[in-house]
Amino acid sequence: MTDQSTAPWYKQPWLWFILAPLIATLLYSTVYITASVVTHDGVVLEEYSKKAKAFHEDKTRTLAAKELGLNGKLRFDLITNDISVQLNSTKNAELPKQLQLTIGHPTKSSLDIQVSLRELQKGHYVGELKGSMKGRKTLILSPPDNSWLLVNEAEPPYDQQSFSFGDS
Repeated sequence: MTDQSTAPWYKQPWLWFILAPLIATLLYSTVYITASVVTHDGVVLEEYSKKAKAFHEDKTRTLAAKELGLNGKLRFDLITNDISVQLNSTKNAELPKQLQLTIGHPTKSSLDIQVSLRELQKGHYVGELKGSMKGRKTLILSPPDNSWLLVNEAEPPYDQQSFSFGDS
């Protein structure tokens, strides 16, 4: 008779060959599930809602701005971080004393920039930019009561152009 000693189960190479992918899959799935639960995607800008499997856009506030005949131009001065907005109404609507400008990041709401604009003269608003302007942005202009909104897409360079809102 030959004396063969077999190694314990945890020293068998085929066992670890079979278990290694299963353990790796368990670890990776735990990391990805934790990351998906902990990180928040944020809210999509503008007026979108999900009903069943379709997305619907609510255009009531943009139509309200159109009914008021609102249009304007926005300019950035990235040296002084000043923002100026010239807002007009073709139908002589009452303009608010303050405006809210949302400089929205396309994918992450945590990178959105909120700027309060105050009126200097009738229809002329100024504010200060606090944050960096890199990449494509969505510019959303609205009053404090959110009764209407004007939207425009913006691409760099920001300080060498003006951005139009509404039917100007």
